[in-house]
Amino acid sequence: MARCVICGKRAVRRCEFCGDALCEEHLPPEKHYCIAYKPASTAAVGGFESVEGFEGFEGVGGRRRGARRPIASANLGIFINNFSLLLLILISISFILQLLIPNYTNLLILNPLNVQERPWTLVTHIFLHASFEHFFINMLFLAFFAPVLERAVGSRNFLTVFFLSGIAAGVGWCLTSQSPVLGASGALCGVFGALAVLMPRMRVYFFFFLPMEMWLAAILFALYDFFFAFSGDHIAHTAHLSGLFFGMLAGVMLREKARSVSGGFRRGF
Repeated sequence: MARCVICGKRAVRRCEFCGDALCEEHLPPEKHYCIAYKPASTAAVGGFESVEGFEGFEGVGGRRRGARRPIASANLGIFINNFSLLLLILISISFILQLLIPNYTNLLILNPLNVQERPWTLVTHIFLHASFEHFFINMLFLAFFAPVLERAVGSRNFLTVFFLSGIAAGVGWCLTSQSPVLGASGALCGVFGALAVLMPRMRVYFFFFLPMEMWLAAILFALYDFFFAFSGDHIAHTAHLSGLFFGMLAGVMLREKARSVSGGFRRGF
């Protein structure tokens, strides 16, 4: 018999958004952490801001009137609460610069042999791509999944997950290889990992045609990268795994924080 994840009573249904088994009392989204609901509180807990969002969301896609906005966001017009689009544009511009400026890629690529002298490349490699196919696939992935995470956790939390996942991917690669690496794949794997924790029952199409839930797709991605990690196929599998696992960890932190702030069961990090 399934038990409610909050109080332990007999569960009657499973939330279609977050996947939690819940009793009658805690079934409404405002009674448990859920992607479908954002309480009004903006209290911050732990290393991230609360999932309710500094931007003052009430529900997916809405803004609470009078909510305080970051100054940077207020000056960015169309990019307010849409930093995933800004990232897509910046990465696209960077790819064009790679084609136009001969030494551009060499200046920003992550090379494990000199990362201590060039630590900024742990970030800048995210904005580089090896080919148009590499660029197109990553931008397609970003366009599908990044806006979903940003709407769920707010722009600041989204950017935190994206860039720290990219850095974690770079560190993971440097610990397992001496070859240069570039691409946004590690950061995007972090986005995917966070979504797998926050929205495990969201339906996705594996390889664009096989429908499955997000949690299962994340497991399959992880298994693929694990088994081919040292196959020599010129894919940074250990970077993917590092980004994915950091994103999952960030998703757990954000979920637990939201549950604590919204009055659900309280647990420490």
